[in-house]
Amino acid sequence: MKSAILFFILFFISFYSYAFSQDTAVSFEMSASKQLMGTEFEITAIHGSIDSCRKAIYYAFKEIERIEKFASNYKDSTEMSYVNNNAASFPVKISFELYELIKRSIIYSELYDGYFDITVGPLTDYWGFNSDHPLKTPPDSSLIKHLLTYVGYKNLALNPNDTTISFLKKGLKIDLGGIAKGYALNRAVMILHGRGVKNFLINGGGDIYASGRKSDGSKWIIGVKDPRENLNIVKRIEVEDCAVLTSGDYERYSIINGIRYHHIFNPKNGFPARDCQSATVVMQNCEEGVMLSKILFICGKEKLPADIPYYIIMDKGVTDENSSFTKLSR
Repeated sequence: MKSAILFFILFFISFYSYAFSQDTAVSFEMSASKQLMGTEFEITAIHGSIDSCRKAIYYAFKEIERIEKFASNYKDSTEMSYVNNNAASFPVKISFELYELIKRSIIYSELYDGYFDITVGPLTDYWGFNSDHPLKTPPDSSLIKHLLTYVGYKNLALNPNDTTISFLKKGLKIDLGGIAKGYALNRAVMILHGRGVKNFLINGGGDIYASGRKSDGSKWIIGVKDPRENLNIVKRIEVEDCAVLTSGDYERYSIINGIRYHHIFNPKNGFPARDCQSATVVMQNCEEGVMLSKILFICGKEKLPADIPYYIIMDKGVTDENSSFTKLSR
């Protein structure tokens, strides 16, 4: 998903020296992009060694690709697809990594009263926004009501003794799209840091992690884009060592009989959430932030932890932000 984030970095491969604060050592900047997890990932790395930049970006992309290969449910060969196809028939042994990802997803569901739920697979299939064939006709309320009977994280059973998962009801389907990209961003950050690159920016389809500072020593500048006027920037913030994550209704959607239907569903009623155009949070943890941007979009600020910086563009274009976000404004 591309979100309502626009940052002012020209992504091309470039190499140049700069003076970082009082340090006059030569550093290099390198940028590259790759199509992964259904969106474009772009990484800019800054380091004293051009080879370190290249290798760090390469291995960060490899890590994102590795996660896609087990977490995606849109490819029949993935571990997640095997779970969806078999867990209603018998306990499926899964990797510890996938087990922990699902376990955390269930915890998020419990914390936020089921407004985040990875078992929305039947709904995502029906609406089709994650495919090349989104819904083009008015939604069938009766069918959606029926599909909701197959949605519910409480029908997932995890066994910690043998890391197996079982579906307690036939027809369930897990869709990790609401969390896997955030996890992949976290892992990419760890790879870059682990290879000695401290100043970098990762953009995963508009969800961004900014580490350290830009090549001129200043903080990264991130712009929040108007969901209805894509060239307009409604807010600019300065950040370092944190993620800026957005959910929006304007990238994957259909207009049917004058009504906008998009890919961010309310798991309680099966329909796209109605009261918001764009919801942005600023956090350290990309995985949790991706999830919370959806909670903010669906439920509003009432369910968001008080210390999380947020910025909302409501359905009628009215904006709201808390003081934590305002402090980041440029």
